[in-house]
Amino acid sequence: MPKKISKKVSKKIKKLKEQKKRDPLIWIGGMSLILLLAIFIGVSTISQDKKGKDFFGSPIASARTYIGEVISAADVEPVIENGQIKIPFEEIDKNNMVHYEIENNEGELVPMMAYITPSGRLFAGSTFCEPCLSRKYDIAGETLVCDVCGTTYDIENHKFIEGSPSCGALPPIYMNPRVEDGMMILEHEKVLNWRRRI
Repeated sequence: MPKKISKKVSKKIKKLKEQKKRDPLIWIGGMSLILLLAIFIGVSTISQDKKGKDFFGSPIASARTYIGEVISAADVEPVIENGQIKIPFEEIDKNNMVHYEIENNEGELVPMMAYITPSGRLFAGSTFCEPCLSRKYDIAGETLVCDVCGTTYDIENHKFIEGSPSCGALPPIYMNPRVEDGMMILEHEKVLNWRRRI
């Protein structure tokens, strides 16, 4: 005669059977979560890589190397006409880096630069390092270096490398230049509306 199962044991068996039914669902749910996380990380990495490569647009000049060199910006005089700031692209390409100043609509002189990255991309924008009040940068190898505090950034995407964290949080501002008919062109309005960030 089989032994009578107590209510307590019966409840435990029932609970174990229910848990067994749920286990595959928990496993499938966990695996789905891991798969979604892996896809998210993969997509973010690809988009960050793409952003890093295309940060200053597509290459428009020949690739070059600055390894072992320190390059200071050559001073140039831009032409302002029809709402545009223009500099001969040849000047930038020949000197690798140029510096100029344009007044904003509050009468403050905005320090500006344009340079060619090693991959042949063009950066143009403001160069004011607000925390240390520097107005210029140099190219040193594969980095951009602040003339005053020595804070360094990756030359291709302005990612902070080392130096002052407060300066590193405020890299030079990219102003979306374009090249037409041999001239680098910036919209004058971008500089007129420029303001210190701190």
